[in-house]
Amino acid sequence: MPDEYFLEIEAHFAARRGTPFILSAKDWALMRKWADDGIPLPVVVEAIDSVFEKNETSGRRKIISSLSYCRHAVKELWDARRELYVGSSDVPPEVAPESRLTELAEKLPEPFASRVRDLSRERSVPRIEQALMDIERTMIDSLVDDSIRAEVAAIDTSKLDPKIRARTEEANLRRIVRERFGLPRLTLFT
Repeated sequence: MPDEYFLEIEAHFAARRGTPFILSAKDWALMRKWADDGIPLPVVVEAIDSVFEKNETSGRRKIISSLSYCRHAVKELWDARRELYVGSSDVPPEVAPESRLTELAEKLPEPFASRVRDLSRERSVPRIEQALMDIERTMIDSLVDDSIRAEVAAIDTSKLDPKIRARTEEANLRRIVRERFGLPRLTLFT
């Protein structure tokens, strides 16, 4: 699993927590398990969001200090997503990725849209996912300008360890570009 998977989870959890945060060894092991189980990044991000949203609306406002608080939500959401396809006439993206790739391509500028459409010839979902991450990285790099860099620099990450700071800034950069240009996260899984 590419490093982006882990970096995105780490940055998203820190952003939702609202404070600089360093994941524990236990949290890294949990992310590795999710990666090994093939749980797509969008499912993990959505589950993290649901945990924080439930906490915010519950009135109790527990301090969510570990990614393990999200463990059950990730498992439940992934199980539910897989059940959606059991007995359904819909074809999951793992079986026929062409429609999802076409949908993604329609939301992208050229030449990236063509590159995404071309992936429909590939039969390996892991290779498609890797190619989508590569295309997304190249596309985001091409769209970054000085105003986006300034926006990322304005986010206070000074209390973070330099290695964590660099990863957090990179994740914030990708998030800001996606939001500013209305770009989807490039993945077969929604």
